[in-house]
Parts: sequence; C-alpha cells; structure tokens
Amino acid sequence: MAIVLDNTEPAIVRGIKTVGVGKKGSKPLTPQLAREIFEDLQSGKVSPAAKGAFFAGLLAKGIEKDEAILMEAFPPGVFPVASAPDPQKIVDAIAPDAPDFVRWVCVQLLTGHTLDKHTAYDLGKFLLSDEPGDGARGLVASFLRVRYETEDEYEGIWQAMQETIAPAFRTPTPAGEPIVQLAEPFDGNDHSYMVTPLVADFVQGLGFRTIHMTGRNSGPKLVFNLLDVVGYLPVSFAQGNNDLAKAKPRYGWFFHQKDVSPAVDRWVDIRRQTIKRPFLSTLEKFIKPVDAQIIITSAFHPPYGEKMRAISERAGFAGIMVIRNGIEGSMAFPLKRPAKILLSARQKDGSYHQEEMTFEAELFLGTSPATEEVREQLTAQENARLIEAYSRKGASGDEWFDLRVKATCEGFRKGLQWLGENVYGLG
Repeated sequence: MAIVLDNTEPAIVRGIKTVGVGKKGSKPLTPQLAREIFEDLQSGKVSPAAKGAFFAGLLAKGIEKDEAILMEAFPPGVFPVASAPDPQKIVDAIAPDAPDFVRWVCVQLLTGHTLDKHTAYDLGKFLLSDEPGDGARGLVASFLRVRYETEDEYEGIWQAMQETIAPAFRTPTPAGEPIVQLAEPFDGNDHSYMVTPLVADFVQGLGFRTIHMTGRNSGPKLVFNLLDVVGYLPVSFAQGNNDLAKAKPRYGWFFHQKDVSPAVDRWVDIRRQTIKRPFLSTLEKFIKPVDAQIIITSAFHPPYGEKMRAISERAGFAGIMVIRNGIEGSMAFPLKRPAKILLSARQKDGSYHQEEMTFEAELFLGTSPATEEVREQLTAQENARLIEAYSRKGASGDEWFDLRVKATCEGFRKGLQWLGENVYGLG
C-alpha cells in the first residue's frame, strides 16, 4: 500500500511516517524527501527526539541509494564508504549528551540485541528521568516500535514507570469492593463516540469499583480521547488513593496521568515529536496507582491482543480482559462484526488460565443499524451530552450510541462473569 503524506507537514514528520512504520510498513524515501530532510538537519530545524526517531527507523529499514545524502548529515567517518556504518559513532552523533550506559544500550539495539528485564528497567529509569538525552529517547522509542518489543523489555520499563508514581497514589488502597481498572487508549478516537463512563457505571452495578486511567492525547488521532470527553462531564479527578474510601461516583474514579506520574506525562511532548506510537502508548494504560484486581483494555490489531494480555499478566493483575477487533481507539464493541474477548485468570499457584470468547452484538441485540458507526464530525462536547442523556433516561436518541452502550455492557458482563468464576481469590 502506498504511503500518502501531507506535504504541509515538516519533512522530518513525513520521513518518520515513511521509514518508522514497522517491519512490513516502512518504505524508502523519495530522493526529494531525503534532500528536504537533509537540508532541515543541516539548518537545525529537527529536534533531537525527532532525529533519533527518524534515524532509528531508517537504520532498521536499511539505507538505500536514494537516501545516501542523509549520511552527509553526520561527521566524517560515521558512514565509511568502504565499510558498514559504525553503530557507536552513529549513536554518539545522534545522542552525544546521553549517559554512557544509555548510548551502550542504543548500540545494542542497533546491532540486533534484545534487552533483559534488568537492563530494560535501567533504561526505563533513564527514559523517565529529566536527564539530557532526548536524541537517545527518540531512537529507543522508534527502534523498539519498529523491531517489536519483547515481554522482558515491556516488563522492565513498566517497573520503572511504576516507580515514578506520585506519593499520594502510593498509599494503601482503601478496603471495599474489587477494583476494575478501565484502560482506555490515550491516543485518540476519530470515528465513533465513546461509551466508557456508562460502561463503568454498569460495571459498578455488578459489585465492583471502577477507575479510569486518563491522560493527554499524544496522537496520532487528535479529535479527542477520554480525557477530553470527561472535561464536559460532572466529574472530578482523584487526588490520591484515599479517594477510593468515598462513595462510588456515578462513572467511577478518574485518574489523570499528570497527577499520577508527571514523568510519564512529560513523554506526551516527546511522542508528539517522534510521531509514531512507541511502547509507552501501550504501557501507560497499565500503571497501577491502586490495587486493581482486574484490568480491561483493548487492542484493535490481532497481534496486540495477546501482547496486551501478556503485559497485564506481567503487571500482576489477577483478572484480565482484552477486547480485540472492537471499535478502534476505544474499548467499545462493534455492532456489525464479531469481536474477540481475550481473558486470563490468575490461579492459586500463580499461573494464568486463559480463555477466548467471541461476542456478536447483532445476535445479542436482535437488531442492527444498516452500517457501522460513520460520522462526519465528532466533538467531545457532543459525546458528553450523549453520555449524560443516556445516564438520565436510559437512551440518548442516537441509534448507534444506544446500541453500542447495550452491546458493550453485555460484552463486559460476560467477560467479568467468567473472571469472577475463574480468578483465584477475587473479592
């Protein structure tokens, strides 16, 4: 499939979108785009994070003849004419201000090595620090994305993220009903309205407390995310774990990333420079400020469903539910096609028992709209209005929205019922 680029975007952005896609999606640069990027590099228009992300993608793909001009952006000797490029010299040129250990890790990645859990943890400590080295941050984020992260790398970096949680969110969780953590994607929704607050209300009616992890949208879909919708709802953000001792709010408790972990929130600005979604887009949903027994999340593309389930197990959740092939950018279920529910329940010996269900909304509802949800314009304010209307009257008057709420609640009910029957010690 040809990559369609917006020529109004900076050359480095178009470059990352071309070479930083992944194993199967990355494409060669055109000679014109390669020259534009070279000229911007020479004139200092490219941020260190963007430079690191771009060259990580380019090197992972392999430099081709029409891209050779980019070698001239480096000091003499980095790309010798008669031999292969020197990874250490490349890293030193891209991230001269990064600590020695981090530059060593970058070289390891560029030369085809994976990281063990301990090394990934130490790398995560740097990534989430305020030390200099954004060139290395961009390189690592891009290279791991293109190459695909291992489970050990995910776990090590996740452990480092956990240690950035602010003190108010480290206190013991108040006793009460089991907690379900709803891990909505942070990176935007651009073609359907979100139903998550209503689903949280439904889940609480089943005998749980629900919490939402929310944060600023780093893109690439910049229409809105759950945080934007919540801004138009009568809710407040938790100021610490002690808030869970209070009566259950109608839509559950909302945790804002900037309050829970300023270090992770800082990465939103870096990610807007590196363009493509890195590992942090996955891991940020799994931060555990409270002792949630169950996590519910989503993965649109098939390989990521299993990856989300594996990360959830590594993060220590007792019950796990991953919605696959749902509505992209949300945890909602589709109305016109089957969705998968990937489940995992921790057993008495610490192992996990896995299961997979298929949920077909049309069979449950006994009806279906003519098409899946398609809208010309979406606004967070209108999304909030639909949520409030449905909460008050049991219907919003919007067919797509109302059917999606009913289908999603039923899918959640089925998954939670299985978890309740299979998780050791739940409740």
